[in-house]
Amino acid sequence: MAETKILMIPLEEKNGFYMEISDSLQKALTLPLIQTFSLHCGQETVKTKASFIRNEKIVLYASEEIYNALHLPIKSLTLRLQYDKFTNTFKLGPVICVLIDSIQDDEKIQFGNIDDFCKEMANYCEEIGAFFCISTLTDLQQNQKKGFHLSHQNWKKETIPCPDVIYNRIRSRKLEYSQKYLKFLQFAAANDIPVFNHRYLNKWEIHKIFASNLHLLPYLPKTMLLTKKSDLQVFVNDFQDVFIKPINGSQGRRIIRLKNKNDLFEIYFTHPGKSEQPIIFHSFREMYKHLFPYLKREPHIIQQTIDTIKLDNRPLDFRFLCHKINHQGWKITSSVARLSAKDQIVSNLAKGGELYKIKKILSDIFDKSTCLHLCSILSEIALEAAKTVEMNVEGEYGEFGIDMAVSEDQKPWILEVNTKPSKNIEYSLNPSIRPSAKAIIRYCFLISGYDVS
Repeated sequence: MAETKILMIPLEEKNGFYMEISDSLQKALTLPLIQTFSLHCGQETVKTKASFIRNEKIVLYASEEIYNALHLPIKSLTLRLQYDKFTNTFKLGPVICVLIDSIQDDEKIQFGNIDDFCKEMANYCEEIGAFFCISTLTDLQQNQKKGFHLSHQNWKKETIPCPDVIYNRIRSRKLEYSQKYLKFLQFAAANDIPVFNHRYLNKWEIHKIFASNLHLLPYLPKTMLLTKKSDLQVFVNDFQDVFIKPINGSQGRRIIRLKNKNDLFEIYFTHPGKSEQPIIFHSFREMYKHLFPYLKREPHIIQQTIDTIKLDNRPLDFRFLCHKINHQGWKITSSVARLSAKDQIVSNLAKGGELYKIKKILSDIFDKSTCLHLCSILSEIALEAAKTVEMNVEGEYGEFGIDMAVSEDQKPWILEVNTKPSKNIEYSLNPSIRPSAKAIIRYCFLISGYDVS
């Protein structure tokens, strides 16, 4: 199927379904010089009259009736146009939609900590040719689908075409397990709409996937699912220093660190409203009694604490953003070092952590040869981790955030995998559109059948 990038411009003075095709567009797609075509976008198709005009630009002028029938905002749009000569049909797209939980219809609409990221994706779509929008489960399951598109760098809610591809950024795990989300997935499957970042994956299922992979097993901290009191007692006696993490936690929240110092037990919390100073207990029984109200709220894993390398006595870890680039391959689009704030047990930015370039910070700790070796092996393990998770879970995934560390003996460790990684921890040479925004859009092109080359 022939394809090219076009500029689609409204024709204000024409009634009915009518379009004008530039001779440059006609040559680009080798179009027959006929007067009637079908034009498809989303789930809508219109039959339209056409004429050819002289214009050195690859441009398609379309009547407002065509815009309305295809549920496109009446403005100039940069899109891809495919032409199927066997059915004499044009297809406009791709329509790329970010799926979110919900949004209040306020005057100044914003999408929280992914607002800037979504604007970057929208701007990149305009650059390479795609229609970008944001919507919710409720709005996408209406007969007339509603969503937000970017207009003069502000979000505007209007009727939108049915998406060609959907990028799941729902924050609520509860919503992803609801009948509403299941019904949405059924709708997407019935209409051949790929949905990626299928759902959150919890820490225990990720660990089990890695533990069954002989290549990755050596890089896993000892980990077990906390199911009873004796699990914790055995674990803390074996390792003396452990982390207790909710299997559905994120961003360093609700993590507990437990140290056993000659049967004196120290507890450190990252829970909101809890003191950052350790609480000390003189017996395991007393300590567990204090912990139990937190542990019974949700499932937890127990994990050995890795004695990670430090800078100025502040622990250091690494985040690798991995994106899928074709049906088999992955690449690292961004990598950063995260330095914990003083006296913090996690490195997350929300807890005062700081970002650095990995090579720069490793070169402050190791010689050049060791630094290069660690950079190389950390990258290799991160990519292997991304591939391994994707191969062993249901649904489509296009990105992972892989958290890693290096211990004092220079051994790499896999700490965590994030299925919906934060968009606030990325270095970019081009601050206007970061690499991960481009990677997501290019993956959307791939799985929706459009050419991004």
